[in-house]
Amino acid sequence: MKQAKRIWVTAGICAAMFALAWFAWRLPFFEFSEEYSAEQVGSFLSLKYLKNLLPLILILLLSALGILICIGVRKRIIRKDPAFGRFFEARTGSAGKKVPGQRKLGFMTVRWAAMLAASFLMIFGGTVLSLRFAEVSLPIFSCPVNTEQMTESSCYYLAHLNDLFELPLKDILLFFGTTIGFALLLGRFICGFLCPMGLLQDVAHGIRQKAKVEGVAMTDKMYAALTPVKWMMVFLLLGLSFLGGNFCNFCPVVAVSPILAGIQTSLYFSGFFMIFVLIGSFFKRRFFCLICPLGVLLGLLHRITPFRIKKDCTACTECGACYEACPMGIRQIYTEREKTDVTDMNCILCGECVRKCPEDNALAMTFAGKKIYTASRKQVMSGYRAEGQKQDRGRGE
Repeated sequence: MKQAKRIWVTAGICAAMFALAWFAWRLPFFEFSEEYSAEQVGSFLSLKYLKNLLPLILILLLSALGILICIGVRKRIIRKDPAFGRFFEARTGSAGKKVPGQRKLGFMTVRWAAMLAASFLMIFGGTVLSLRFAEVSLPIFSCPVNTEQMTESSCYYLAHLNDLFELPLKDILLFFGTTIGFALLLGRFICGFLCPMGLLQDVAHGIRQKAKVEGVAMTDKMYAALTPVKWMMVFLLLGLSFLGGNFCNFCPVVAVSPILAGIQTSLYFSGFFMIFVLIGSFFKRRFFCLICPLGVLLGLLHRITPFRIKKDCTACTECGACYEACPMGIRQIYTEREKTDVTDMNCILCGECVRKCPEDNALAMTFAGKKIYTASRKQVMSGYRAEGQKQDRGRGE
């Protein structure tokens, strides 16, 4: 009975996504009256550049409106149903005293610096530095519609395999060589350190924390329910062009990277999808990463990439801090009691599990067997000390 239900649910999801793909092809979310233009913008303060920002501004405003509506509806439900309110507070951890945050660690500072630098280069690199490495294809959502980026993205030809195999053999080999080479070397480290979409989602998460709005905690069943969605996204990425569609009209990155670079482009379902992604990422960290097709493809190589998450099971006290911190909801890192390698195909190597682990060396991120980041009780406790000092100063005032 359960198997039949799963089949029907999967079939329903597939039908819905095919309908959205058709919708993306037929109806623009935002359409310019002029022809598509990819001219380099001479000034980021020019009227033309500001005009090209209009779709992104509209998306941000609609996303903010959607977030406010969600917060309002949630507060209304909690007021009308106190029992649900107590359940919600228990699920989200919003009841009682909040756990203090940690001070920025060296590793996390490097991670944010890498994300900011990579996003800048992938969006503005060609315009600002006048450099472009056309032969290098990165397996990442650095939108190929943005012709002013520094490096090419693999996603265009992965989404247009019919066009790829019409290229000269040399170009095909260069494409697969650079794409697979970076995928094997970095794996989903790309997701945690280099992806512009990852940065955007982390910024949305940071805004929620600063605004002191409770997030949404997902259960194992909710994560499992997204499995057919992410595989359907992979199918759309690799096969939609053979059905006469275009994944670029479906991809949320088109609503950000080309526009920020000053490139004029019409948006189809990608504009609506980006609103959904921003609202989802506000309440659930790295929401889009849960269904990202490029992330899934990179994750298939997780067993052979040099970046690993290692666990000392004898040092683990099963506190669950790693599972609570993981934006991808990977339970294995918490439940594993024998294996030292707990790297999962869904792991984006963000290091949050290591950062929140309160036991020395219980968790570590390694590269080619060498530890580059390890769990530290001292670093975890520093957050509590900083919070205590802040409260003491508040009482003194």
